[in-house]
Amino acid sequence: MINKILYLILVSVFFSTAYSDSYVKARDTLIWDSENKNYTANGDVEFKNEKFVAYSDKMIANYIEEDDKEVFTVVELFENVVIEFRDEIFKGNHAIYTKDNNIIILTGDVSIQSPTRLLTGYELIADIDNNKRILNSADKDSLVEVLLENDKNN
Repeated sequence: MINKILYLILVSVFFSTAYSDSYVKARDTLIWDSENKNYTANGDVEFKNEKFVAYSDKMIANYIEEDDKEVFTVVELFENVVIEFRDEIFKGNHAIYTKDNNIIILTGDVSIQSPTRLLTGYELIADIDNNKRILNSADKDSLVEVLLENDKNN
């Protein structure tokens, strides 16, 4: 009997995660603050929404309640940030995603890796809806670089 109850709980958790538009997971702690409508996650954090999957050491995610669902509006990621978007991987030290304009701002030792190139800089502004990337240097003494993969057919 206990095994059946445990099985039903695990199945319901699996299906609620598998069929939700977005979720937050953490290895160490996950704090839900219903009064301020946010989650704070620590340790091997994973955030997923309909646009991308992000990993970091810490995350704070603000949400609103819409149609009896929690919709993440602003997600801030700290330390060892990795964002997987389509065939690109963004890396940096700190990121803020805003749902209203679908923009990710990533700072600190930023890189964008795609199948044919690697771009590096200090700040990335990724406009997801318009498929535009702006890569900035830290100051006048630093560089923004791109490494292109050679096409072996040419």
